[in-house]
Amino acid sequence: MKVTDIKTFVVDGVARPWTFVKVETDSGIVGWGDCTEWDAFPGVVAMVDHLKPLVVGKDPMNGLRIWHDLANYNMRQHGGIAWKAMAGIDSALWDIRGKRLDAPVWQLLGGKVWDEVRVYWSHCGSFRARHSERLGTAPVETTDDLRKLSEEVKARGFTAIKTNMIPLKDLPEVESMRISKTGGVASPAAIANVRGVVGTFRDALGPDIGIALDVAHNFKLGGAIDIARALEEFNMMWLETETWDPGALRTVRESTTTRICTGESLFGVEDYKPFIQLYAQDVIMPDLAWNGITASRKICDFAAAYDTFVAPHNTHGPICTFQSLHVCAGSPNLMIMEIDGDDAPWRDDLLTHPFEFENGYVKVPDRPGLGTDVKEDELKKHAYSG
Repeated sequence: MKVTDIKTFVVDGVARPWTFVKVETDSGIVGWGDCTEWDAFPGVVAMVDHLKPLVVGKDPMNGLRIWHDLANYNMRQHGGIAWKAMAGIDSALWDIRGKRLDAPVWQLLGGKVWDEVRVYWSHCGSFRARHSERLGTAPVETTDDLRKLSEEVKARGFTAIKTNMIPLKDLPEVESMRISKTGGVASPAAIANVRGVVGTFRDALGPDIGIALDVAHNFKLGGAIDIARALEEFNMMWLETETWDPGALRTVRESTTTRICTGESLFGVEDYKPFIQLYAQDVIMPDLAWNGITASRKICDFAAAYDTFVAPHNTHGPICTFQSLHVCAGSPNLMIMEIDGDDAPWRDDLLTHPFEFENGYVKVPDRPGLGTDVKEDELKKHAYSG
């Protein structure tokens, strides 16, 4: 069996464009991968096309060789757009191998320890604050709206959520709090916003539902410490904050009782290694759309050796959910996995077998490959147009 072609599809995902990779073979088996990049997707698409000659004609059953060939080719482009393109191809090759062997990917990875994976509702409130009309949901404009949303969280069976700084009419505005405006300082207004958002959710959800806050790269060391300390009374699932400096993050972790999560912007074991070895965080967050299945399996295993939880970053297209499920299934150090509780209304229409959510968990699929196929006519119907 040989790879004959690689194609990309960019699909409207409402809050972000989804980038899917299709790998075709001379046997008729096709594989799908997700390498969604929110902002620089044209570069990822161009890079997939650039890498195609290195993959066409190769045996998809030897995916490890292909991964290392691509990694060596991109040795001076480690991470970023190059690795995101590699990740989409890599995951599609795992899908092909599973279909060829009539086995789910988790079996090819060595088996599973979880039959279902606990998930949290990501961007809870923040997507509705910005995209409610296209999502087909009630808008979120005030903290009262967060209280109403909390009832929906409980009714749908979620046991945890993640939220953000949200532009609400009764809290300080957030745009002036971005790192481009502040240099990474946590102003009194920023602290008031995160305490208002998290405090409202904690009061409405009660003590047993996990709450995480994602502030991305918006705060430097001192600012992240201020935010973490301001959240201590809310018994957070975690504060998600990012830096390229593991020593700085270790300082944040040692300065607060709030659990710290990081890692969505890192690539390969090489990037994760100093953070994990320094115990700079409580939870590490590999991204399957940006690392692929091959590297992510190694990252999760490396974290396990250092007694560190993993909680994969998964706020991309629905194919990435399947990629993540197969790696999560074989990770005994799994804490929880991300999904978007609010998503494009046509998300499930794209798949032959949408993922199965019930009572806060998603079932690990037993079907061959990733466990679903993609309807190309639906992709074209919802092509991203900017």
